[in-house]
Amino acid sequence: MTQEAAMRPRFAGLGFRLMAVMGVALLPLAILSYVQGLKTAQLAEARVTNVIKGETLIAANPLIAEIVKAQAKAATLAAVLPSVLPLDTLANLDACRSLMDNVVAANIGLVTFAGYVDRDGQMLCGARNEQRDLSGSAVMAQLLEHPGPKMAVNPYGPVSKTSVLILSHPVRDRTGDLTGFAFVSLPHSGLDQHTQPRAGDSQNPLSLITFDADGALLTSSIGMEAAEQSLPVGRTLASFAQGEGRSFMAVTPSGERRAFAVVPLQAGSLYLLGSWPANRLDNTIFEGAFPAFLFPMLMWAASLLVAWLASESQVLRHVRSLRDRITAFAAGQRQLPALNMDGAALELRSVGRAYERMTEAVVRNEADLENTIHQKEVLLREVHHRVKNNLQLIASILNMQLRGARTTEAKEAMRTVQDRVISLATVHRELYQTSGLTDVRADELLPRVANDLLRIGSAPGRRFELDANVDDIRLTPDQAVPLALFLTEGMANVIKHSWAGGAARSRVGLRLERIGEGMARFSLCNSLLPQTAGGEAPVAVGSDGFGSQLLTAFSQQLNGKVTRGRDGDGYLLTMDFPLRPLTEGEERVAPKVPPQAVIDDEDDLS
Repeated sequence: MTQEAAMRPRFAGLGFRLMAVMGVALLPLAILSYVQGLKTAQLAEARVTNVIKGETLIAANPLIAEIVKAQAKAATLAAVLPSVLPLDTLANLDACRSLMDNVVAANIGLVTFAGYVDRDGQMLCGARNEQRDLSGSAVMAQLLEHPGPKMAVNPYGPVSKTSVLILSHPVRDRTGDLTGFAFVSLPHSGLDQHTQPRAGDSQNPLSLITFDADGALLTSSIGMEAAEQSLPVGRTLASFAQGEGRSFMAVTPSGERRAFAVVPLQAGSLYLLGSWPANRLDNTIFEGAFPAFLFPMLMWAASLLVAWLASESQVLRHVRSLRDRITAFAAGQRQLPALNMDGAALELRSVGRAYERMTEAVVRNEADLENTIHQKEVLLREVHHRVKNNLQLIASILNMQLRGARTTEAKEAMRTVQDRVISLATVHRELYQTSGLTDVRADELLPRVANDLLRIGSAPGRRFELDANVDDIRLTPDQAVPLALFLTEGMANVIKHSWAGGAARSRVGLRLERIGEGMARFSLCNSLLPQTAGGEAPVAVGSDGFGSQLLTAFSQQLNGKVTRGRDGDGYLLTMDFPLRPLTEGEERVAPKVPPQAVIDDEDDLS
């Protein structure tokens, strides 16, 4: 059996079909649940995104406060400087330098330098009397192209020689014309201190990193070296310097799963990246532990399981119990326990009761039928027995008449009739002693008939030895009776023409075998037949050819072909005839009248 054939009954069962139907019926609910779950996951993701952004901004408040202070100082300078401009006099230049020194010395925030640059790029007024020529620089060109408050990063400050954050503000005169730019600078080293975790704050797992629009790393709360190992794998800082702030989940080079939040502090120039461990927010949906489709699929699978359990408890187990009873009953088992349908639905209980009534009726009818068959069998055996008794009575009457016969011809004729009547009685006795009625076993009938006839025909000086080899062939009664009579007539010839001299036993061979294509062959041979001097067998006294007529008549009833002749030292009688189907014996189909059988023109079997 192939695997496909073995799996077919499993998927063709009622349980699988119920699950399939319920699965299709519940699929729209599963899809709806999935859509709702997806929306819920999106809302949860947005909530977590906002939470991460908020947590990052709260943690970065000191840093943002310093930047705001510096922006305020730059704006204040831009508002005050017009009062000391232009710087074409020494008094105005000294006042400007003093103003810048005061801004730095005020120790408000982390400002380490302040200055003023005019439109030509000349820094004539700076703290600590610093003067620089910024004409032609990219920074100056950017300020002139888009004048306004700006934030820029200089990894190598010209004054402090360290990385600084520069915040600028345009300066305008009373008429509103642009005269230059006021600026202040914040060292990144100072900013890093504001992003470090507070002392004793071991529960704060946040890492804060600042970078510019080009993706250059500026500050890190965990150190510049460790910052590289806290960035997401496969993404650059420059890719985050686009659009609005966002949050996401990623894996670091060390394999740790972390949540990241990007917040633009100054769009286009300064950005803040916050990094959190994945379990920071108590395993929320944003961490991806449970996909949105998982819960609807689990609900759908649970619904199918419930449908299967319901069908199993309410239908399938009762149907299997009923199926097992029906299968066992169909296989011939009649002693079965009562069908238990407790807990079954009303319809199934009704089917169970109908099945029990049906089986009771079948068993009762079978018992009645067996009783009827037994009665008919007894009656038929009694008929055969009575026929046998009547034939024996006729044989006894003939024997009484035989004693009163005066001529040899009369005695021989009456003895011949008596032998045939006794043979018929023997056939009927063996018929009612065989095991079948609608069919007769040839291997039981023919050897018994032959043995009985040889026993009756035996006399002092005349003994027989039967060699019977009969196949297990079942015959209809319409074939069994003519074949048995054919045998009795052949045996009569064997006994009549057997050698009566000496102590040797005459060997009689009896055969019945299948020869193919629904044909059977009967053969009877007398192997110890003495020959006369001329080579011819002795002819029986009083032989009138009536035996040949009977053999022909019986073979016609069997649609057989008879052949007689010598076979070595004896004579052989054979007949080939077709075997009839046993259904003819059950229906008692009358045999058709066969054509005249072909018989060889030879002497009787000796």
